[in-house]
Amino acid sequence: MTSTHASRKHIDNLPADLRELFLPPAVRAEAFVPGRPVKGRNEPSAIGAVAWVAHKVKEVAFEEFVEQGWTNAVELFGLRELADGRNSGVGV
Repeated sequence: MTSTHASRKHIDNLPADLRELFLPPAVRAEAFVPGRPVKGRNEPSAIGAVAWVAHKVKEVAFEEFVEQGWTNAVELFGLRELADGRNSGVGV
């Protein structure tokens, strides 16, 4: 999510603690450091920022939006044992 992306106005409203978690400072690929995102790549850590923008656009509470996303992922990928908080040994 670059500074010129249409989502920028929503990212600017991201609380500092969530910004640090979802959008940590990135490094160039040649200066890779484990645990830091690489500039220009779609990093998994940005999913929280994407959820933040989507909840702003949809005008839904952040927690509600994230919970629905989790529920959808569990259903889509058959991860019911994660949803229940226990490992029942049930396959996908």
